[in-house]
Amino acid sequence: MWRGPMRIETLEVRDLRCLISVSLSVSADGAWIEGPNGAGKTSVLEALCLLGFGRSFRGRVGDGLIRHGATAVEVVARWTDSQGRSHTSGLRHEGDAWQARRDGGDVGSLGELATGFPVLCFHPASSQLVTGAAEDRRRALDWLAFHVEPSFSTFSRRYQRAWRQRNALLRSGASDAEFEAWESEMSQTAEALTAQRQSVRSLWQPALGRLWSSLADGAIAPELNLRPGWRIAEAPLADWLLLNRPRDRELGYTTIGPHRADLSLGSPFGVSSEQLSRGQAKLVALALQLAQAEALKDWTGERSLILLDDLQAELDPPRQAAVLAWLRDQGYQALVTGTRVDEALAAQTSTWQRFHVEHGVLGEG
Repeated sequence: MWRGPMRIETLEVRDLRCLISVSLSVSADGAWIEGPNGAGKTSVLEALCLLGFGRSFRGRVGDGLIRHGATAVEVVARWTDSQGRSHTSGLRHEGDAWQARRDGGDVGSLGELATGFPVLCFHPASSQLVTGAAEDRRRALDWLAFHVEPSFSTFSRRYQRAWRQRNALLRSGASDAEFEAWESEMSQTAEALTAQRQSVRSLWQPALGRLWSSLADGAIAPELNLRPGWRIAEAPLADWLLLNRPRDRELGYTTIGPHRADLSLGSPFGVSSEQLSRGQAKLVALALQLAQAEALKDWTGERSLILLDDLQAELDPPRQAAVLAWLRDQGYQALVTGTRVDEALAAQTSTWQRFHVEHGVLGEG
C-alpha cells in the first residue's frame, strides 16, 4: 500500500513557557519560525515534542515548561497520517498529571498518543546523543523500536515493572525466594527487547550509511553496535541476576540488564566518539536522527515530522543547504527555527511558510 508523509496542518499552544496562546497553520512542505533569542520559537517545537514523546527535550514539565502564573500546558494538533486520514491529538499537562485525547476520545497512555505520530527533533543539546550517557542513545534506539515493532512497548512495560519490583526487593532485604518470579520475568522480556533492539539497529545502520555520504564528505561513518547490558552470549539474564544478587543487595539496585544497554558508534571521522570535536559530534547526532527517520520510512513507509531548532547556529552554511535539500528530495515536512532566514535558504524553501515570534506572540513572517 502506498504511504505518504505525515503532515501537521494546524497547531495550537497555550501557556507553554512564554507562549500565552499561539495558533498556526503549516504548509505541506514546512515552515520557518524566526525571531530573537528567548522569543518563544523553540517552544513551538517543544509543543510538538510533547505530543510525539510525552515530554520536552528541555527538561521536565516542572522545570519552567508551564508559563508563570498558569496551571497547565495545552497543545492541540490537527494532522494527516501516512494514509491520508485526518486526526486531532491533544495534551494537557499540569506538571504532576496529564490528560490526552486522540480524535475525541481519551487515551490511556502517552505511548498511545504518540503511536503513528513520529517526531524527531535536532536541537542544541542533541550532541548528547553522541557524547552523553548511554540513556540518550538507548532512548533513540527505543524510539525506532517503538515505531517499528508493535510489541516493543508491551515488552518494555513488562520489563520495567519487573525491574522496579526487583529493585524494591533488593532494598527491603527480601528472601531469595521472592526474587525468582520477577527475575524470570526480567529474563524473558529482556530477550525479546534485545532481539527487537538488534533488529532495528540493523535497519538504522544502512539508512545511516546512505545519509552520511551527503553530509560528511567522505569521512568515516559511525558504525552502530548494540551492547545489550549483560553478557547475553554466555547465559540468560536470569542466571546473571542470580549471580549478581549479593552485590546488587549491597548497592540497592540492579546492575545488569537491558536498562543498562548502550549503542556504540565506532570511530566516526576516524576517532572515538569521546574525541570528536563539538562540530563533529553535532553532525553525527544529526545524521543519526535523520537516519532514524529513513529507517522508519524504509520499514513502514511512514515519514516522520522533522524539527530543527536553531539550524543556522548548529551547522555551517553548506550543511544547512544539504539538509534542506535532503528534506525536500525525501519528502519530509519540517519546522525549522532560527534568528533569521538567509536569502539563499529562503529561496531553497520557497514553498514553506514563514512565521515571526517575538515576546511570545507569533505572526506571519
